[in-house]
Amino acid sequence: MTRDVGAIGVGYSDPSTFTDYRMSTMSKEEQAFEAITAALEHANADPDDIDVALFCTVDGFEGTFRVERTLEVPGMGDDIPVISINTGGTAGGSGVKVAYEYLASGEYDTALVYGSPSFDSVVEAQPVMNTNADPLFERNFVTAIQMGALPSSGYMEISGATLEDFAKVAAQNYKNAAMNPYAHRNEGKTVEEVLDSPMVCWPLRRAMTCPVSSGAAAMVMAEEDTAYEHCDTPVWVEDIDSISNTFETGYRTMDWFPKLKTLADRVYERAGVEDPLEDFDVVETFNPYIPFEMIEYEAMGFCEKGEAKHLVRNGVTARDGKLPVNVSGGTLATNSGICASLSRHTEVVLQLMDEAGERQIEGAERGAVQSWGANLGQFQQMAIFSTSR
Repeated sequence: MTRDVGAIGVGYSDPSTFTDYRMSTMSKEEQAFEAITAALEHANADPDDIDVALFCTVDGFEGTFRVERTLEVPGMGDDIPVISINTGGTAGGSGVKVAYEYLASGEYDTALVYGSPSFDSVVEAQPVMNTNADPLFERNFVTAIQMGALPSSGYMEISGATLEDFAKVAAQNYKNAAMNPYAHRNEGKTVEEVLDSPMVCWPLRRAMTCPVSSGAAAMVMAEEDTAYEHCDTPVWVEDIDSISNTFETGYRTMDWFPKLKTLADRVYERAGVEDPLEDFDVVETFNPYIPFEMIEYEAMGFCEKGEAKHLVRNGVTARDGKLPVNVSGGTLATNSGICASLSRHTEVVLQLMDEAGERQIEGAERGAVQSWGANLGQFQQMAIFSTSR
């Protein structure tokens, strides 16, 4: 018999750290200290209350293969297990999943999940990103921007979505990011400004692609009895799962995310979700390239395949729409690597705790989270959070 598990506290590094990683004035250790300390304070917990720490990372991007040393800064890591979680861009979500499994099984009672800023240990992040693809067959034509452009152009062909649709989703995210103190791009942009930004790789204009950011996040989780000792309003994990595909991508059509569809169907069946558009109050998805958000709408069952353009045009996923998506501004506005996939979870938790500040969606009680990773989306992860068990 498994135990119920809830999130009881989240924390970020100082808002000033959510900027271009080249301009960051805080080291990884300092950002870790701030995010973890804030999460512990939010959870009314001390370092001694934590039984296990999950460090979410992509080793090569971190510039070190001893990433767990970051957790020694706040006095953690000496007397508790510190476990490194690496599943590419989904590692932040995978850390939440592993923490849930440890707590639900009875192995531990409390867990700390930490998502680091992935890019500020290297001189230049882009060349590292460009080595993700298979070196023999794909690296010469699948660099970081092609990871976004190939699925985006394929999706346009099968769906009839336009550049204007992509720009509208992007502007929606930028408008939301302007209300988020932890957003990197927080100045807001209009549809016209998005369309006027330089073309990078068809069909992606610069404002349709994410920045490379700094910033850190952390989450404290606990099993049911312990959760109530620290928090009056835990946010419960209804279901959480992940899926992966083979590394080689050559045989795929790359026009949407079929593995995410498989994962969503699996999670929804267990959680009793019959109509995602009706059953959720808020959603956070991993959208470093803005067309991905529309693909994710379809794979997560908010509409039929090829129909996301109608959700966009009718404002269904806008902040004041039927199902607000990425009210934080999403990964489009802030991509601090592994922190970004963990932040999708921390943002939904804050929404369900009614503590999201200016970006709060009134009355949010149930939310879904998705994160995406690897070269062309081989890793997908999802979670459903709720205020009730």
